[in-house]
Amino acid sequence: MAESRAAKLDRLVRVQRQLERMAETLLSHTVREQVSLDDTQSALVDAVGSFNPVHAAMSNQYAQRFQRLSAKSQQLEGMKSVQEKRVLTEKTKADRLADQAAAAAGNEERAAADEELLDLLDASLRYRAGE
Repeated sequence: MAESRAAKLDRLVRVQRQLERMAETLLSHTVREQVSLDDTQSALVDAVGSFNPVHAAMSNQYAQRFQRLSAKSQQLEGMKSVQEKRVLTEKTKADRLADQAAAAAGNEERAAADEELLDLLDASLRYRAGE
């Protein structure tokens, strides 16, 4: 028997929720990477600001590293923004599909109930015609 519309929509909702979880996972990875990068930048700032002669000798390298980390930070911020929008989009799609699935299930239940009533009415009419 062919799969009902509600069952198809339920399957689509599950797939869409999985896409939503995948987008959330990517976003969480990006956020963790951003936090790690921020910690590294903070450590570099502390090293440059210290009075340790080793750090003073390495200040040029620290500045270059900080510049690269700043560029990476901007890149991650852009990725984070795009991924947040994607998570929202996937969630919205899944919510709409869930609403459609619920409506389709309700329609199928009503159609089945109507069919049962029509069968009962038909049986009743056949019984009366047989009397």
